Amino acid sequence: MSETLLERCAFLAASAAGNPTHYVVEQALAQADLDWRFLTFEVGEENLSKALEGLDVLGFRGVLVASEFRTLAVEHLDSLTPRAEAAGSVDCLVREQGKLVGDNTFGAALSDALGGASEVAERSVMVIGSGSVARSIAAGACDAGAVAVHIADSDEGQLAELVEQLTTATGSNISPVSIDDNTVRTPQGVSIVVFAPDGDDQATRPVIDTADAANKLTVVDTRLRGSRTGLLRFANQQGATIIDGVQLFASETALALERWTDMTFDRAPLQELAEEFLGL
Repeated sequence: MSETLLERCAFLAASAAGNPTHYVVEQALAQADLDWRFLTFEVGEENLSKALEGLDVLGFRGVLVASEFRTLAVEHLDSLTPRAEAAGSVDCLVREQGKLVGDNTFGAALSDALGGASEVAERSVMVIGSGSVARSIAAGACDAGAVAVHIADSDEGQLAELVEQLTTATGSNISPVSIDDNTVRTPQGVSIVVFAPDGDDQATRPVIDTADAANKLTVVDTRLRGSRTGLLRFANQQGATIIDGVQLFASETALALERWTDMTFDRAPLQELAEEFLGL
């Protein structure tokens, strides 16, 4: 890239309305005194491949990929990081050796929001969901050194497929957990429970029986919402440590910015920016 050109990064989405990404990243770059350009492009699924190729050809430094494109984008990239391969999806592209490489920072956002990989290592994690969000979180927990990862879902076929995929990809101890009569019981010793639905499953969740969970429980809701969810109100009643979707978003965004810039970004201001955008 010519030294006379400003570094450029982008956000790809089918629809960016209501999404805090552009506002947060643009403000974060300005606060870091980086005279970079951040652009948002809305594209249809049928044009995703062309959009990714165009951003690569045009020398963009990095790209953020909206949730609806994260699994699809894998098919159109020549190179993935190991954690993106394990997650089966990408949310962040970064230019390395002249090419955009697909990475997954969302899975790593769990341990980041908790204070680092050491806060997940040697702990037992249960992830509720069997879509791409659940896979990213479970793969991130494995990468952080979780002693066991349990995945719960009511679709037994999809659950078995995900367990097999993750076991192969990570070589970790992955166990399926059934959801019966819309109730899921945490396995013995679980200390982190993550609700990680995809798309149409966002509105509903099972009843969570934490009788066998560890005394010190952390409850995570991956949904980026403008108000506290019923799950987090339940977690508060349980006296659990709470991680919400805005905190995960701040960690995910910070990790992406750090990949692009080789700088360190404070999570708190990013969370405040997202809360401001969402009206919290």
